[in-house]
Amino acid sequence: MAKQKRAQEGPEFPGSQPSNVEKAIETFAEDLGSVLGTTRAKAENWLSQRQNVAKQLEQIRDTASELLNQLTGTGARLAAAVGRGVRRGGKRRPRRDRKAQGPRATASGAYPRRKFSAATIDKMRAAQKARWAKIKKANKE
Repeated sequence: MAKQKRAQEGPEFPGSQPSNVEKAIETFAEDLGSVLGTTRAKAENWLSQRQNVAKQLEQIRDTASELLNQLTGTGARLAAAVGRGVRRGGKRRPRRDRKAQGPRATASGAYPRRKFSAATIDKMRAAQKARWAKIKKANKE
């Protein structure tokens, strides 16, 4: 629009015509103004969308907390039974976090590591050597 008005009015100074550089700068300034205006409008739109999403998330959070309150308020016995580990027949589930029990358990609750006797280790060593010898013999042939 600014171009049209200036073209109708004529040059700013009598006897001077706008140069090509001035026209290019003027065109660039107009294009830049329109780009910045579009960018600003989109940014404002995005901010309003973000605010709407935040409001919706708050509503979902509030609804979920209300539902949880209703569940724990009316189903308190059920929640307590689940927390205690009671089965349908009224029997309790065994706890898995207890220490090991039995005749071999140590004071810390762990079972001691089982060790092989020297004779058993010698037998295993001989059997492994025999296996390797068989493999080496098969590879030579």
